[in-house]
Amino acid sequence: TTQRTRRGKCAVWGSGPAGRAAAFLMSRRGYPVSIVEASGKSGGMLRYGIPIYRLPGDILDAEVAAIAALGVDIKYGARVGGDVSMDDLKKDFEAIYLAIGAHEGWNLGIPGEEGEGVMNAVEFLNKVNAGDSIDVKGKKVLIIGGGNSAVDASRVSWRMGAASEIIYRRTREEMPAEEEEIDDTLAEGVNIQYLTAPVEIIRGADGKVTGLKGIKMELGEPDDSGRRRPEPVEGSEFVIDCDLVLPA
Repeated sequence: TTQRTRRGKCAVWGSGPAGRAAAFLMSRRGYPVSIVEASGKSGGMLRYGIPIYRLPGDILDAEVAAIAALGVDIKYGARVGGDVSMDDLKKDFEAIYLAIGAHEGWNLGIPGEEGEGVMNAVEFLNKVNAGDSIDVKGKKVLIIGGGNSAVDASRVSWRMGAASEIIYRRTREEMPAEEEEIDDTLAEGVNIQYLTAPVEIIRGADGKVTGLKGIKMELGEPDDSGRRRPEPVEGSEFVIDCDLVLPA
C-alpha cells in the first residue's frame, strides 16, 4: 500500500459486521474512514436480526463506541442512492467498501401469501428489534423453515405471548439451525412439526389468515445441498389453524 493511498479517505457503506470490521481495521492503519448507515443505529443484522435475548444491544453499543473512539465518522439515516449518491462517494473518497447486508427474505410462492397476516421472519425480527408495535399475544404463529431465523422467530414470538409452532419439510437431522438452538426451542415448549411443507395460506371472508394448508413429505435421494430431497406424499394435505405465518 502506498503512502498516498494511506492518506486517502475511505467510505464504508453499511455498519453491519463486515462494515464495522472494515472501518475498524482501516482506521487502525491510519486511513480516515466514514461510515454511511441507512438505519438509526449500527449493527446490521446483529442489531435488527438477532434477538436481544441472544445479543443485548449494549454489547453492540460498546463496539460502536470503540470504533468511534478511533475517529471513524458514522452518518446515520443516510441511504446511498437516496440521501447520498454513489457519485458523491466516488468524488469525496478514494476507496469505497460495500457492506450493504442481506435484509430481505424469500417469498413462499404459494397462493394466499400476499396480504396481512404473512410476514417474512427477517422482517418480523427487524421490526421487533427496532421497537415497532407488533402484537402477537394470544395468537397462533406458524413459522416455516428450519434455520436459525426460524428458531429465532419462534422463540421471540413465544416470548411475546404467542403460541408458536415451526413446520419444516425435512427431519430434525437436516435442519440447518444450530443444534443447541433447536434444543432450547423445544425446551421452551415450541413444537416443531417435521416433514411438512406449505401448500396454501387459508384466509377467511374478511381476508384474515385462518390457517395454512400443508402436505406431508417423505425424504428421497440427496439434492444439491447433500440433504435428502423432500417429496410430497400424495393425498396427505391437511390444515393447521393459525393467525400469523412467518416464512423463514
